Amino acid sequence: MSDGKFVELSKEIEDIFYSMVKIRTDTNTRWEKNIEYFYNNFFHSIEYFKKRSDYYGFYPIDKDPLERNLVWALVKGMGTDTIILINHYDVVDVEDYKTLKDYAFSPKELEKELIMIRKELSKEAREDLDSGQYIFGRGTADMKAGIAIQLALLKRYSELNNIHGNILFISVPDEENLSAGMRSALELLDELNKRFDLKYILTINSEPHQRVKKDTGVISEGSVGKIMPFIYVRGYLSHAGKVFEGFNPVSLLSRIANKTELNLELSDFIENEASPPPTWLHFKDSKNHYDVSMPLGAYGYMSVHTLNKDPIRVIDDIKKICTEAFLELIEYMNMEYEKYCSNIDRTYRPLPWQPKVVTYKELYDEAYVNHGDAFVHSYNQALEEAQNKVATGQKSMADINLYLVERIFDFIDDLYPRVVIGLAPPYYPNVSNLNFENLDTKIKKISGDIIRYAMEKFHQPYEREYFFTGISDLSYTSIKNGDEVAQSLKGNMPLYGSIYSIPLDKIEKFSMPCINIGPWGKDFHKLTERVLKEDLFYRTPSILNYVISSLLS
Repeated sequence: MSDGKFVELSKEIEDIFYSMVKIRTDTNTRWEKNIEYFYNNFFHSIEYFKKRSDYYGFYPIDKDPLERNLVWALVKGMGTDTIILINHYDVVDVEDYKTLKDYAFSPKELEKELIMIRKELSKEAREDLDSGQYIFGRGTADMKAGIAIQLALLKRYSELNNIHGNILFISVPDEENLSAGMRSALELLDELNKRFDLKYILTINSEPHQRVKKDTGVISEGSVGKIMPFIYVRGYLSHAGKVFEGFNPVSLLSRIANKTELNLELSDFIENEASPPPTWLHFKDSKNHYDVSMPLGAYGYMSVHTLNKDPIRVIDDIKKICTEAFLELIEYMNMEYEKYCSNIDRTYRPLPWQPKVVTYKELYDEAYVNHGDAFVHSYNQALEEAQNKVATGQKSMADINLYLVERIFDFIDDLYPRVVIGLAPPYYPNVSNLNFENLDTKIKKISGDIIRYAMEKFHQPYEREYFFTGISDLSYTSIKNGDEVAQSLKGNMPLYGSIYSIPLDKIEKFSMPCINIGPWGKDFHKLTERVLKEDLFYRTPSILNYVISSLLS
């Protein structure tokens, strides 16, 4: 597409953008379906799709309690080479807007309200507000700006004759939650591949990018992975007045949390890039009411980002840390108990505890060896109850693991303390074009071409990173060691294969390079979320068009 075709594109992007932002699409809620009316009207208004109603549609997420759909549209040209444009239409909630909630989806009105409270904003947010160069509002950056750009370009390409190759647009829900949309998109890709004879050569996402240097844009050739290990500590009950007769699981879980929080040994480092260090998202004991006994169990889960590690490696690393923490606590307890015995003139004998750390699968196997079919029957009942609790909103997929672990312990004969490590949904594989050995030459040099193009056309420096660190749906575009990952998830993620699954076979089948090209945005998920107008209306559309036209020329 020539530059002359872009004269009115910015106005088209603006119309699409403001129309979409005003549609409330809170993630994992009934609000997400609101966007479907917009999409239906949009595609129905385009001549190309009026004549080809089977070239766009709505694809339901299987067994989704909210009955959400993916939205797809295909501009078909000559040949099989196909570029996929993906995005997500859900946004996070607006609780942080407080008294300004009514303006969260109305950028122009919100700007007026923010001016009235500008002194309460950060210095950078005030400067951006005063500059008039940004659009504020929920979903403006993350990521309806990217959708508007992709839609406007898709419409323009639909007006061209005899383009070389195909452009497939896919918009998904639930990216901010469990990526149910993108996981279902793999099934859609399989169907469309068979129906239209498509060869997927590249996935382009348009998530907003963040900048380290104010004057330098960022393009990403991959996306960080995410694993959510959960840790359950089984203690040994005693009255609070007889502490040395018991084992407090909260004490051990606390040590484990301290040894893993921000622990760079659990981070990955590749090509001067690093995954953010882990952090804990949840921590509690298993008590439901007050009594004077120690809790029997304690439970929590953390977020671990990866650039290269798979679930097996992460579990092994955490297992070592848990064993260290266990040994340290036993040593500390014995030291304090020896002092205590000395003070009351009692003979000291070392406490009976020994470190024991197992995976969820190892705990399950132990219960099966102990009790066979009786355990399996009971566990399957518990699993069905767990699924119902999640489906009805009583528990989250992450929290329900506590319930399942404790049901297994009903069939564990060894009552001594131990640590259990498992995985909670969601799981995001790490992906990068670095992992492709025989990358097509055009795609291999695309980042360098973008950098040159942006400098020549806009005098704007750009730099490449191999991993988008904000977590994205790009994680499901390729995978390494698919069989090993599948086995680790099946054994150690309790809900895997029932109400949560990843079509790893489809990811492996269609494994393709990816890139994120999006506008500059700031403060995602915050009151001052905003997107740079110049990127939204001019720079990013031009760069994205350059990539599409280069690869499909």
